[in-house]
Amino acid sequence: ELLPEAVPAFGKANVVDSFVVRGMGAVTWFSPGSFRSRPPLETSLENVVCAGDWVRMGEREHGAKGLCQERAFVSGLEAANALARKGALGAASRREHRVLQIREDE
Repeated sequence: ELLPEAVPAFGKANVVDSFVVRGMGAVTWFSPGSFRSRPPLETSLENVVCAGDWVRMGEREHGAKGLCQERAFVSGLEAANALARKGALGAASRREHRVLQIREDE
């Protein structure tokens, strides 16, 4: 529903297959050394960004590189900030959220 707002061509897309598994206590697909394989915060598609603890944030990298709720939250703020900087949220929504820096990961 939201993708056509960012890229109108997505409005014509059809989902041909999907699969969701919810496994309590399941392991992640990301393992030590997989950081470089994670998707970037800003994509090659205009007005499409990624957020979550699994995203590489480039120069906006924040705190722990592992998978955690804080990282997921911060990447969401940074994704919104990236869209605001591009003007993708409309002229009235160019205000960026402040992200507090923390010490380096241990």
